[in-house]
Amino acid sequence: MAHNCETQLVEDFEGVVKLYSDGSVIREPEPSWPVTLSEENNYVKNVSYKDVVFDEEVGLWARLYLPPQTKTNTRLLPVLLYFHGGGFCFLTPANPIIHCMCQLWAAKLDVIIVSVNYRLTPEHRLPAAYHDSIAALQWLQGMKTGGAVGDPWLHSHADLSKIFLMGEKRRREHCASCGHVGVRSGNGNQGVEVSDTLWRLALPLGSNRDHPFCNPVREGTDVTFPIPPMFFVIAGRDILKDKQLQYCEVLKNSGRDVKVVMFEEEEHGFTLKKMDDQSCVEFLGGISEFIKGK
Repeated sequence: MAHNCETQLVEDFEGVVKLYSDGSVIREPEPSWPVTLSEENNYVKNVSYKDVVFDEEVGLWARLYLPPQTKTNTRLLPVLLYFHGGGFCFLTPANPIIHCMCQLWAAKLDVIIVSVNYRLTPEHRLPAAYHDSIAALQWLQGMKTGGAVGDPWLHSHADLSKIFLMGEKRRREHCASCGHVGVRSGNGNQGVEVSDTLWRLALPLGSNRDHPFCNPVREGTDVTFPIPPMFFVIAGRDILKDKQLQYCEVLKNSGRDVKVVMFEEEEHGFTLKKMDDQSCVEFLGGISEFIKGK
């Protein structure tokens, strides 16, 4: 796409997403990396999946995952409503690394995963992604009450009284039951610059980092609203670790049921890049224990 001489490059997120002064956006192919799993985890091939549109007007869809043996089992399974990472700016449920991870989680956790394809920034700035996430939850809740057109897999195999929300990094303030908190890999100034760029692309125009979408614990923010129990996983080498811990502390001080697990030697993305490592085994064990205990 060509731009005239008066059009300026406003933001450039590592060449993946470029925003120009005329409002146009150029996207390159999404970043990914090779996915390797041991022979022990090859059974993820037996996980069934399909894409389902849950909002035709907006064009929202989700990828559903059924654990092995689900179709021949009458037992109803919990639902894990998953919001992928990417700073609201890139990645989709169809990205190979996100897809492989959801297959593994479905098999290991024995849950039905609903991976939401929310609208991305900067074409659709916040709160668009929040609205899309809520729409996905309302779709599931509507199936429970009979007020929404559902999906046969969910009607047959899902326990819609047990819906857990799971999100990465900046979705933490919106994950009501199960939160995986992190930030894109990076150290020092480089990581801060990446984070700043993503927020400039995501926040409403004219906003700064003190906006409640970015800073949910700023002075005067109401944290007294009802929240179900929450489970946070934090990487010890995450550049925003302190902010994440501060958020957890605010929730605890307001009487919330919050559990925090710290992986001191890990950076953001360890659950994606190290699917066979012991830290990921422990991560999934913690999630499984949390789900089974609720």
